[in-house]
Amino acid sequence: MASENEEKYGVIAGTAINEVEKGVKDTVNSVKQIGTMAQRAGGFALRDATNEWKWLNLSPEEKAAEKEKEKQAAEEAKAEADKADADKAKAEDDEKERIKNLEKSYIVHTAAITCSCALHESYVVVPEGHGEFIHGIPQLNIGDSKPEINIRSFGICKSPQNPSVQENAKKIADEVKNRPKGFTEKVMDFFSKPPAEDVGKDLLEQCVGECTPIIATEWIDGKEDVLVDGKPALLGKCKLTCLYGGEIKLYTSGQRE
Repeated sequence: MASENEEKYGVIAGTAINEVEKGVKDTVNSVKQIGTMAQRAGGFALRDATNEWKWLNLSPEEKAAEKEKEKQAAEEAKAEADKADADKAKAEDDEKERIKNLEKSYIVHTAAITCSCALHESYVVVPEGHGEFIHGIPQLNIGDSKPEINIRSFGICKSPQNPSVQENAKKIADEVKNRPKGFTEKVMDFFSKPPAEDVGKDLLEQCVGECTPIIATEWIDGKEDVLVDGKPALLGKCKLTCLYGGEIKLYTSGQRE
C-alpha cells in the first residue's frame, strides 16, 4: 500500500521523502537516547559522590568495619571461584577417566553414539543379535555400521556437505533475495554487484537439515583377537566416518552399570 507521501508526490519522490523523514526520526531518537545515557551517568556520579561523603564522615572504627566487610566479601568470592575451578578440573578428570574406561569396553545393543555434525546423540543397535551377549544384551561387532539398520539417525545435521542442509540454505537465500526491498536497499543494489553465489559458506554453516547418515565402511579399530559372529568385537574406542564429514564415536558402552 502506498504511503501518504507516495500518493501525494509520486512513488520515487514520495519514497525519498519517507527515507528523509525516517532519518530525522532516527536522529531524534538517538538524541533522546544520548540524553537518557547522560542522565544515568549523572546519577552514577551523584551516587559516587554521596558514597564518598558518607565514607569521609565515618568514624575510624566504622571504616575498619567496612574494610573488614570488603575483605571478607573478597575472600568469599575467591573461595567460590576456587571451588568452581576445582569442580571444573574434577569434571574434566572424571570425563577423561570415563573415556579411558569406555575405550576398553565391549559395546552392546543400544549404546549411545555421537556425531561431530549432529546436535543430539543417537544409538547403535542390532535388529538381531550375533549370538554373543553381555549381561543378556546382544554384543556388537565392527560390521554393525549400516545406516538406519545399526546407526540410527541423529535427527538434525549441520554438515554443509549434507544436501538437506544445502537445500534449506538455498530456501533461506531465495526468501531473502525475493523479499520486498526498501528504497535504501534498491539504491545499494543499483550501485553494487550481485553476489557470485546465492548460498555462501557463512550461510551454510548456520543452517541445519535432516540427518540421513551415509556410511560405507565398518567401525575402525575393533578387538581383533575377540570375534563376534566372525568379526572383531566392537570397542568403545572405535570410530566411523559419515560421507558428509561427521565423525561418529561411542559415548556409552550400552552395558548395564
